[in-house]
Amino acid sequence: MENNEQNNALQQAEEETGNILARVKSNSKLIVGLSIFIVAVIAAIMIWFFVAQSGSRKADQAVAKADMAQNDSIALVLYKEAASHGYKSGNRAKVEAGIRLYQAGQYEEALQYLNDADLSDHIVAAGVETLAGDCYVNLKQYPEALSAYAKAIKAADKNPSIVPLVLMKEANVYREQKDFEAEYKAYKQIIDEYPTFVRGTQADIRKYYERAKAAAGK
Repeated sequence: MENNEQNNALQQAEEETGNILARVKSNSKLIVGLSIFIVAVIAAIMIWFFVAQSGSRKADQAVAKADMAQNDSIALVLYKEAASHGYKSGNRAKVEAGIRLYQAGQYEEALQYLNDADLSDHIVAAGVETLAGDCYVNLKQYPEALSAYAKAIKAADKNPSIVPLVLMKEANVYREQKDFEAEYKAYKQIIDEYPTFVRGTQADIRKYYERAKAAAGK
């Protein structure tokens, strides 16, 4: 039952990712757009399906109350309150709070919740680490961002719907740091290991790869 829910959730995440890519394909700053949109969508979907709402009754009730909130500001307050209860529901509340704080541009506070979440599901953990990396990027804390992205890639365990997106984010950070060889290697890994992603995405991976390769003097 749980495996079926995971497969269905992952399929929805893939479809939503494809829709987002299609909407932003004309954007010359596609990778930046990915940082803004994709991980929040993936994390929200994965958390909803993968993290069981079980633990103490008090924690479950607190999260359920937050889930029903119609106003985002109220929901954020309630998720923060629910986060203090612990258990799986409390950990989910931490991530829900982190997502909303990220969307509000409150990156430092978002990191407090995201980094404090204790998640057993590797796919969920990958989404959360990626979102943490995005927070660090927005704070221009690039070494921390790369560390978070590396953890996300490890947790994703070669998942073809997640790893290539995270590698694109890594490449973007390397370019900001003018580490063109690392940028080139990140794009090369996508092309070599995830050809289906390269064919299916609207992002011109090969163009970015050749640009980085030239800048690296390869």
